[in-house]
Order: sequence, then structure tokens, then C-alpha cells
Amino acid sequence: MSSEKSIQEKSIQDLEQVDISQQEQQYDPEIVKRVVRSNIGNAKLGGLTTDLHLTASQYSWCLSIFYFGYVIFDLPSNIVLRRWRPSIWLSTIMLCWGIVATAMAGCTNFAGLATGRLFLGIFEAGFFPGSIYYLSCCEDKLHTWQWLFLIEGLPSIVLAGVSFYVLPDNPETCKFLTEEERVVAVGRLAKDAGASDDHSWSWAQLVSVLTDWKTWAYSLIYITGTSALQGVTLFLPSIVKDMGTWSSAQAQAMTTPPYALAFVATVALSWSSDKLFERSLHMLFSNAIGMLGFFLLMFIDASNVAVRYFAACLVTMSVYANVSVKVAWFNNNFGGLSRRAVGSAIIVSIGTIGGAIGGQIYADPPFYKTGNTIAVSMVAAQTVLVIIVRLAFMYENRRRNTLTDEAKELEVEKFGGPELAGDRHPDFRYVY
Repeated sequence: MSSEKSIQEKSIQDLEQVDISQQEQQYDPEIVKRVVRSNIGNAKLGGLTTDLHLTASQYSWCLSIFYFGYVIFDLPSNIVLRRWRPSIWLSTIMLCWGIVATAMAGCTNFAGLATGRLFLGIFEAGFFPGSIYYLSCCEDKLHTWQWLFLIEGLPSIVLAGVSFYVLPDNPETCKFLTEEERVVAVGRLAKDAGASDDHSWSWAQLVSVLTDWKTWAYSLIYITGTSALQGVTLFLPSIVKDMGTWSSAQAQAMTTPPYALAFVATVALSWSSDKLFERSLHMLFSNAIGMLGFFLLMFIDASNVAVRYFAACLVTMSVYANVSVKVAWFNNNFGGLSRRAVGSAIIVSIGTIGGAIGGQIYADPPFYKTGNTIAVSMVAAQTVLVIIVRLAFMYENRRRNTLTDEAKELEVEKFGGPELAGDRHPDFRYVY
């Protein structure tokens, strides 16, 4: 008994080391990526629109064009990732987006900025779904917005080189684990996958994802959430600035507390969701907080700055905390590595269209009532979709519990055998 207990304790320590190491390696570049993507909102307060002589419409298109590149290249990038070495591919696209982000400091007009944002979306496209699947010389005087692009673009280039050497391609080749720890990690993944433990690749698996209702349900959930998220992200500096008579520098500083609270909320909600292994109710809780925040922004008098600022904090916490649970949910419910890789790419690709929508909705300063109305409507729509998908999974799990062995065999054959069945295998149970 003592020996068995020590083995179990060692296994737990090994799993914790795997989880912590992989999370650290993925969170650092993911944080940098999000900073690079959203820094245009701060750059606006730093004089970007004035120096480049941008109209309101041109600025909005610079926000939205990023997501066109993101949508088009999301799926192809994940197919490359599935067929090639993640350490090389992810490091390469990190290097490319870092170069583009840094080069944007040299933009002089609308065309240059729009082109830079388009290529930023193309190169960033592969990282987010990929990481889900994978758990200069310049002038002496620079404007504030130029420093933002430089400071937030250069770390991506540095991290790209680091990632090439430290990012493992898979548990079997993970350099920072011992042979025993690799065996534990691989065994855990196989146990978690259960009936859907499949490492093969075929184009038929891609087609099976395209014809799966979950793909499109999750895509709608993602697009509604992203519309609100990116609207808030891209316009938060302007929303905060229009609450009072602060300078641009003060307004930028005041965007820090909402993001700090969003960080805490994201970690707390993610921890609770994983601890309880529950997704949909956590999303509904997050959405309720967000809708409260949007309603306060819409109906509280402009003179009550403190309450409106509090509402901005609630909204930011909600739209960010929502993401980690949402992403974990659809990855839980696509069985098999290829189905999961393709599914996450399609969902994120389609869902990212919401970013293009978010870049257009906040066009009515200083109170942004139209923008907040559209955003809260998106959150409400997502809430309804989450409830529907939760009920569908509950029903399907109950149905599978009643199947006989013969009925199970027929279902596996119906979906093309174990290789293509994945999460549709009768022994698989959906997480809700």
C-alpha cells in the first residue's frame, strides 16, 4: 500500500509539473499576442488618428481588417500545425507577427496601417487555436503611438526565438520531463480521451467536423462573445476617456484596473470551472455580470462617473473571463486529436468574425449607447445558445446511457468506425 501511494503521489506531482510548465509556455506568448492585437486602442489616445490623418471610418476599418486575415488563415494554420512540428510553426508565426507589429511604428497613412493590421491578423491566426490544441533603427523623436507598437511588438520577436527551443511538440518528446513523467503524461491523455483516443489524420475527419452540429453551435457562441469582447477591448480607452475630462495619458492609465480585475476574474472562473469540471453554468454566471455592466453603462447618468467606471470594470471582467471557459468547453467535446484541432480552428476562425463586428459597433461617442446595446444583445444571444447546447448535451448523455452493446456497435459503424466517430462514440460523454 505504501508503495502504491507513493507512486500515486509521484504521478500527481508529475501531472502538476506538466500542466504548470505547458501553461507558462503558452500564456506568455498569448498575453503578448493579446497586447499586440489591442494596442491600437491605446495608440489612438496617443495621437495615431491625428498623425496619420485618419477619419472615424478609416480607423474602424483598421480595427476590423485584422479579423479578415484571422478568419481566412485560422484553419489552414491548424492543419499545418497538426502535420508539422508545433515548436517550429508557432515560433515562426510569433516571429512574423512581432516583426509586423514593430514595423507598424513606421506607418504614415491609412493604407500602411490597414495593411499592417491585415498581416497581423494573418500571422496571429494560427497561434490561438494552435495553443488551444497544443495546450532597428528609428528617428530620435517618436510619437506615443509609435512607442506603443515598438514596445509591444519587440517582445514577440524575442519570445519567438525562446519558444523554438523550449516549446515541446508533444508529451512524448517533452525535454523538461523525465522518461517516467512522459509515460504518466501520455497515459493521462489517453485516459481523458477514453473512447475518442485517436491520433490518426485523414481528410474525412475534417469533413466529419464540418458536418457536426456542435461546430456551428460553438461557432455562434464564439462569434457572439467575440463581438462584445473585441468591441470592449478596442474601445475601452475611448470609453474611459469620454467618462470625464482626463488627459489621454490619464485615460490610458485608468484602463489598467479593469484589465487587472479581468485577469483575476479569468483565473478564478477558470479554476472553479476546472475544479468542478463544469462549463456552461460558469459561462452563464460570467454573462450575467457582463449584462449588468452593459446596462449600467447604458442607463446610469453621465454625471455618475464612479458607477460608470465600475460598470466598465464589470464588462471587462465578464468578456475576458468568458473566453477561457468557452475554449475549454468546445475542446472537451471534440474527441480525437485531429477532430479537436480542426474543430477548434473552424470555431475560432468563424467566431473571430465577431472581432470585425466589434470594431464597428462603438461609433457613437461619448456615451456609446448604440455600441453597448449591440454588445449586450450579443451577450444575451450567447446566453440563450449556451443554455440550448447544455440541454442538448444532457439529453445526448442520457440517451447513450440507455444504449445496448449492439446499438453502440451500430452507432460506431454509422459514423465510419472508431477513427471517425471521435466524440460521437457511444462511450463518450459530453461535458456541459
